[in-house]
Amino acid sequence: MTSIDAAATRHPIRTAIVGYGLSGKVFHGPFVKADDDFEVSAIVTSDSARRADALVDHPQARVYSTFDQLLDTETDLDLVILSSPPDTHVDFAARALSRGAAVIVDKPFVATVDQARTLEQAAAAAGRPLMVFHNRRWDGDFLTLQRLLAEGMLGEVFAFESAFEHWAPVATSGWKDQLPASDGGGVAYDLGSHLIDQALVLFGPAEVRSASVRSVRHGGNDDHTRIDLRHESGVESSLLMSRVSRGLGPRFRVLGTKGSFTSAGLDGQEPALVAGVTPSDPSYGVTPESGYGTLEAEGPDGMTTLRVPMERGDYPEFYRRAARAIREGGAEPVSLEDAIAVVRLLEVSTSSAETRASGAHALRNRSA
Repeated sequence: MTSIDAAATRHPIRTAIVGYGLSGKVFHGPFVKADDDFEVSAIVTSDSARRADALVDHPQARVYSTFDQLLDTETDLDLVILSSPPDTHVDFAARALSRGAAVIVDKPFVATVDQARTLEQAAAAAGRPLMVFHNRRWDGDFLTLQRLLAEGMLGEVFAFESAFEHWAPVATSGWKDQLPASDGGGVAYDLGSHLIDQALVLFGPAEVRSASVRSVRHGGNDDHTRIDLRHESGVESSLLMSRVSRGLGPRFRVLGTKGSFTSAGLDGQEPALVAGVTPSDPSYGVTPESGYGTLEAEGPDGMTTLRVPMERGDYPEFYRRAARAIREGGAEPVSLEDAIAVVRLLEVSTSSAETRASGAHALRNRSA
């Protein structure tokens, strides 16, 4: 593989996507395809149906069955995107970096801080960017909350509640439901990676106050987990991640000395992408009025309740920043230290908390 600094300035960033499930097809492929700084040169998937999808979505790309085939054949890649299971990330990322490619690793990044430091050293030795895909820094509701905090609308925040919930009452055979937390599986690492990263961006460094890591369904890993953080800033964050929430609570609930902000529902970029909306579509990232947040704040005549339009969601911004990091040596979209901070809190939470199984058969029977 050629030197990125010289080659990537003369042509589109030649990119390989490793793994073509939801992550590769929905969260990476459309943005690489839509950004003129990139081209999808190669895709790795061993699944025949996903191979067919990949060829339809990216007809110019060469499709390989294994990562070894990719490295044996492609000699001039500038970027490798890892949307493969997390237990492959250390090996694949280290090998790609050693061949001269920049690397984007989807979350969960890795399972342990030691693994993260190993890849940090590999990136430093290779002189290549290593970027972790915490794309939900560009959710519309998160951008809106950042703006409200910057404007001082809530006063001094003292409590932050954040939830990422789904209803999937039967565990699947995929890594998210079967891989142990020690390898980066389970809902804590999967959805908790987003929630912890957002909390740290908003309120700064934190320690784990408590963690409840539960396995509710039969035959799966942790699927209903709560992690409570205390930030050095004094804010306390309560983070809920669940695959077994039939009734969804608020997405964000933020309490401050001057007011509060509440929002419901997940950012709409993922369902839009699944439905085939492209990042260049005028409607992409726009939240309808029904999805606005609620601000309760002090006004001239006392407390006022306002509906707050959401900022436009902007996952493409990750790739715009990634291109600058690769071409110009600019700052990475998410610093490696930020990504390692997330891993540290996840490792502490899952290793110290008692994993409990409860009501699995009853839940499964109710869902039958």
